[in-house]
Amino acid sequence: MIVSVLVALLLLIGLYVASHRLHGLQALVALLGLGVGMLFVVFPGLTSLAAAKLNVGRGSDLLLYFGIVGGLFVAAHYYFRFKRQEAILAEIVRALALASPFGPDLPAA
Repeated sequence: MIVSVLVALLLLIGLYVASHRLHGLQALVALLGLGVGMLFVVFPGLTSLAAAKLNVGRGSDLLLYFGIVGGLFVAAHYYFRFKRQEAILAEIVRALALASPFGPDLPAA
């Protein structure tokens, strides 16, 4: 029962990702992650085999480690993206302030 629910949720996430226009590498990573996730849901013993190959105690520990690293990557990605947008916005505001120092509604002196 839980396998079918998890597969359905992964398919919904896949449809959500597909509905957004991702660039090549982003789409590849997202589809690869969904594929591996679906593989691990359908065949849970593969996590233990992968953990043994990577010298990790259990498959669930391996998934936790990948989840932590993935979460840190997403957090860093959005942090740097927001910092870049903040810098662009500051440049725009600075250019507008220099173009019209008296404000948009006030006539120049």
